Amino acid sequence: MTPVAVGIAVVGAGPAGLAAAGDARTAGTRVLLIEERPALGGRAMIVPGARGLAEGLMRDLGGVEVWRNSPVWALCGRTLFVLRGDRVETVAADAVILATGARETLLPFPGWTLGGVTTVEGGWEAVRAGRVGPEAGPAVVVGGLFAATLANRLHERGLVVSVIAPDRPRGLAEAVAHVTAPLTAAHGTDVVEEVSLADGARHPCAMLCVESPRSPATELARQAGCPSLYHPLLGGFVPRYDPFMMLHGPTARVFIAGDASGLDNPRAAAESGRLASRAALRVLALLPDAEERIAEVRQRLRDASVPLHARAREALMTGAVPDEVVERWDGLPETVVCPCEAVTAGDLRDALEDGARTPDDIVRLTGCGTGVCRGRRCEGAMMRWLSGVLETPIGRMSQPQVRPPVRPVPVAAVVQAASADHA
Repeated sequence: MTPVAVGIAVVGAGPAGLAAAGDARTAGTRVLLIEERPALGGRAMIVPGARGLAEGLMRDLGGVEVWRNSPVWALCGRTLFVLRGDRVETVAADAVILATGARETLLPFPGWTLGGVTTVEGGWEAVRAGRVGPEAGPAVVVGGLFAATLANRLHERGLVVSVIAPDRPRGLAEAVAHVTAPLTAAHGTDVVEEVSLADGARHPCAMLCVESPRSPATELARQAGCPSLYHPLLGGFVPRYDPFMMLHGPTARVFIAGDASGLDNPRAAAESGRLASRAALRVLALLPDAEERIAEVRQRLRDASVPLHARAREALMTGAVPDEVVERWDGLPETVVCPCEAVTAGDLRDALEDGARTPDDIVRLTGCGTGVCRGRRCEGAMMRWLSGVLETPIGRMSQPQVRPPVRPVPVAAVVQAASADHA
């Protein structure tokens, strides 16, 4: 298979990826922007006040080649393996920018695997896809301001909506009910039918959206051999990178940007994308006045960032190690932790009694994280659980090894790619 040769490949089309690709387009090299979803913009399209930023960045993409609906399922050196339709394409890049964003991940609770239970971001995806209308039935949204914005939109679509939060969120529509008792469980056969609360009340529910922790999506960086450290303020495990956003690791000219490099706001994500782009162009000798232009965008990144996040990111760039933190997650023995492989909290406890002391031990003994989602739904909870029961700072634990594919790939496509390589 002949690789597609490009100067700069950008993975992810949220604000960071859009800004990186747009900034690089005038440098005289081929720029390829790869997005696994059909629409560009990422989370910025559902964050109040950020949609205009993303749309403006899209207008700057003239001359950038864009592949939509194209998950990147492996990274080897600077070669990307991309699923396009039912075929695998390989992309060989002079520089790679990983702008893979962050994902909101549910922490397990009884009933969280039922159909209709999702994160708040998942609820927004359903709205954007046109899958939500009055016929969807009653909805319950758990969380704060971001959750309230979703609740208002669901109400506008004709749903009966309740919000669970300690205090009534600002801006919540008067017609949306507010409940203070915490959620304890979801109930139903295959799909959610009702939820129960800590005060014993039960509410009908056909759609449950729970605002959940967001963590950087770093599978490709980890697969590339980049070391990580745990920084709670930046969202959890974050790859190590230098002041130019270039990843530490065995392969040069692989950069990271946006929420994949640590959580911040959409405008800061965009500026980090520009910083990564200019640093890549400098390394490729394609950026006139490189030092001045990099210093300019680095200052814009500082100005756009949440102050505490900016300080944490700059400390990370210079090699500082954050304070150690023991994280915790607990669940009843029957609570499912890994939906793909039906691994429960009780199975994790059994593995501990069988000698498991590392995340890779848990994976080996239980299969947790080896299913179709490749650990995206369960790895965080599993590592929090192990950190808590061992009283070990989570940053001292190595993350489970990442093996390709990091996204589901049809067997036929893999066979096709292997056959082409050996032709």
